[in-house]
Amino acid sequence: MDDLSAPFLPISAYLESPPEREPTLAGDARADVAIVGGGLTGLSTALALKRSGVDAVVLEREFCGFGASGRNAGHLTPTIGKDLPTLLMLYGRERTAAIVRFADHCVHRTEELIAELGIACDYAPSGNVMAVVHPKQEKRLRRAAELAGTVGANVRFLEREEMRARGLPPAFLSGALEGAGGTLDPGKLVLGLRRAALAAGVRIHEGTRVTRIDEGSAPVVRTAQGDVRAERVVMATNAWTREIGSPGAKLVPLYVTLFETEPLDDVQLAAIGGWPRREGVYTAHEILESYRLTARRTIIGGSKGPRYHWGARPAGYGGPDAPCQDVIVRGFRDRFPALAKLPIARFWGGWIAMTLSFLPSIGAHASDGRQWHALGYNGHGVAQATAAGEILADSIAGRDNEWARVFPKPAPTLPPEPLLWLAARGLLALFAAIDRRTDRQIRTRS
Repeated sequence: MDDLSAPFLPISAYLESPPEREPTLAGDARADVAIVGGGLTGLSTALALKRSGVDAVVLEREFCGFGASGRNAGHLTPTIGKDLPTLLMLYGRERTAAIVRFADHCVHRTEELIAELGIACDYAPSGNVMAVVHPKQEKRLRRAAELAGTVGANVRFLEREEMRARGLPPAFLSGALEGAGGTLDPGKLVLGLRRAALAAGVRIHEGTRVTRIDEGSAPVVRTAQGDVRAERVVMATNAWTREIGSPGAKLVPLYVTLFETEPLDDVQLAAIGGWPRREGVYTAHEILESYRLTARRTIIGGSKGPRYHWGARPAGYGGPDAPCQDVIVRGFRDRFPALAKLPIARFWGGWIAMTLSFLPSIGAHASDGRQWHALGYNGHGVAQATAAGEILADSIAGRDNEWARVFPKPAPTLPPEPLLWLAARGLLALFAAIDRRTDRQIRTRS
């Protein structure tokens, strides 16, 4: 079967069909806090608020997990920022160390929530590896691993011998191991948080699209089915924020495509080294490739070839992207030549949100403290989005939270169109050209 003939799923390999939905909002309502978005951020925030005795209502346009929370590659990782050298250059050692500690905290807090709530999400706590796929990448990655150690990051460089001893696929020559985190099923994670929120008594209205938010001393969240008046509003909408308003101008939504293979048999698994720990793997490209071996012995990969669309608004676009599908499958075939006959089973896609700083934006976006947000996870949102809920809940309640001080200001505002289109498309084209050259060099060496 031709690789590109595999079906393109409407949601993802984790959520093939919606769960039984919570009722749509019917008429006007009141709450202490209205949370817009029912993904990892919205649900974790609702849970944390409920534990503090705060009445929160979650408004979700489709169903909880429909967005990036149920579509991502499933890497629980402390990766943050563009890279460690860039963080050090921009922010210095002290601030970079705080950012690194924040990223580690997010991983560990997510692990704790998984255990506390009894969420069975196929979590394999084996870390993630940023892998060298061409020798020219080794010096830069080795240096980054050394710098990571100086700011307290749980990162160490894996020499080629250790990569082979760990049973990682041979295309990954050496790499930097992030000791915290691992891989999981994000669909099971987000639905587990949904169950926990409902069990705690959180009101969730699915199939309820927010059209706008009226600011003021008592914000009003407008929907077609009714209005919600609340003391505080939390935007947990990530890439979809621009569809509603503030602070959407701080985000660049990118459409990312992923794939999943058919299950590997014993012979195929042995041919790629066994991969016994199931470490997540990213390649050291400018636009990384991601791969992971799932609990069902399939390989999920992709991320390479993101697309920006005019207007930076996700609505109206989403579905098969043949050029992108070709790019990610070509990358997979290059990295796993021993699996040449392993079919691609399915594709899917979804929106991530990038910020100009490559750092998340968490905090208030209104001077009166009425409107809050946590978004812009730059492709690393499983840990950061899940941990953001407690940070927001503490901030809204006026409680000190050391992690709220890491990002005291919202992300920088981005330029309007057509400048944003030109900048985004130009940078993506530049990074893609660099990666194509690297891939050609790899093929020449093979």
